[in-house]
Amino acid sequence: MKRILFPKIFAVDALSRIRREIILYIIVFFVLWIFLFFLFPYIFPYLMFPYFKILKGQPLVFTSLEEALFVLLRASFYLALIISLPLLLIRLWKAVSQEFFEPEKAFFRKLFLISFFLGIVGILVGYFLFIPVFLKILLFFGRNFEANLKINYFLFFVLRVLLFSVFIFQIPLFFALLIKEELITQEFYKKRRLYFLGFFYVLSLFLSPTDLFIQLLLTLCFFLFFRLAFIIAKLLQ
Repeated sequence: MKRILFPKIFAVDALSRIRREIILYIIVFFVLWIFLFFLFPYIFPYLMFPYFKILKGQPLVFTSLEEALFVLLRASFYLALIISLPLLLIRLWKAVSQEFFEPEKAFFRKLFLISFFLGIVGILVGYFLFIPVFLKILLFFGRNFEANLKINYFLFFVLRVLLFSVFIFQIPLFFALLIKEELITQEFYKKRRLYFLGFFYVLSLFLSPTDLFIQLLLTLCFFLFFRLAFIIAKLLQ
């Protein structure tokens, strides 16, 4: 199978274009950060929706005068980063794509589109599935105590879960690249299927060491992602 070539990526003119795009991205990022900071009161209810759906009528609290301000600053910063990162990748691709041959251009174009699609699916699954499930499990262990959660901790719990979900949904792409480079083949997988399942379970142990249900769910997700990787590898041909 033909491997990807990387001609002239670090040429002087390409590096100059990359620097220009990064400077432009930083300006756009700060403008977006300020915009989201003032818009955050309208975004906040959607981030808190899973919490209020499970704990109805139970408010979140803050314990210092400046905490609410810094929560808004940090949360709007992470949101601006999440929203603007695809723009950075697209602009960087535009800066370096002129140095690639046409087959490599087509390959990376497919790679970015699939990665973007998986990221969107990851955000949706994290918001509608992972966050409610994790909340129910964690609040179950605290059922004998009164919930008095700080807004700071909960808001960044939501953002961490969303980031975790986006990362998890990039795993099929990683496996697909290994399959495309013929480091993993169908024959190799069929002969060592149980080893792969064992590896996925061990990986889930590191991600969720205390909950058997989450471990089994993650193992199933990894297995399905691995099967999906064979389909993605064909799309990357």
